[in-house]
Amino acid sequence: MSRQEQAEQAVRERGQMRRIPLGDSPREALDALLFGPVEPRTGARALMQGPAKKSKPGTFILIEAAQRPDFGVVLEGFDCPSLCLYQGQSAEDFARHAPYIAEVEPGSRAADWLIEESWGKGWGVWLRTTRSMTQLRAHFRKFTQLYNPDEDRWYVFRFYAPETLRRVVPVLPPSEFSAFTQDIGAVIAANGDGSAAIVI
Repeated sequence: MSRQEQAEQAVRERGQMRRIPLGDSPREALDALLFGPVEPRTGARALMQGPAKKSKPGTFILIEAAQRPDFGVVLEGFDCPSLCLYQGQSAEDFARHAPYIAEVEPGSRAADWLIEESWGKGWGVWLRTTRSMTQLRAHFRKFTQLYNPDEDRWYVFRFYAPETLRRVVPVLPPSEFSAFTQDIGAVIAANGDGSAAIVI
């Protein structure tokens, strides 16, 4: 067993990550995960604490624009609100590569398109939370860069890429994992081939 597999197994044992096969009816299973009740993490604080305007968890998707440059036009056509995680000049300079967050309503055309187009294709990570989209943007902006003190250099942290989410976020040290998932009921990404959901 590789070091990564050992780390992932330890995370699963702590209840911080679940692998849920989608079975013979993947769309039904996804609808339940993305829009149904949220099961709290084992040992986690009470679900959805903190400042929130909603009492029921909403559904959001983090999108990596570099993977799907036309998403903005499509979401605008579906009247699906979205925000860039970057601000100011960075948002303008990196608009075609930046991460975006969009709020997705169950049963909407945007939901249908996003599930069909993003699941298992490496450009979308789903979230369940009572936070508003602007609150999520402020929260996730803190994680877009990582500092390497050995090199005295900043790096882009692509936590919104499913592969990164599956491999890096679950094995963060407990304090960093708690900070990343604060007030987030579930973070959901496809496994490599889209046959299962990884729920953090």
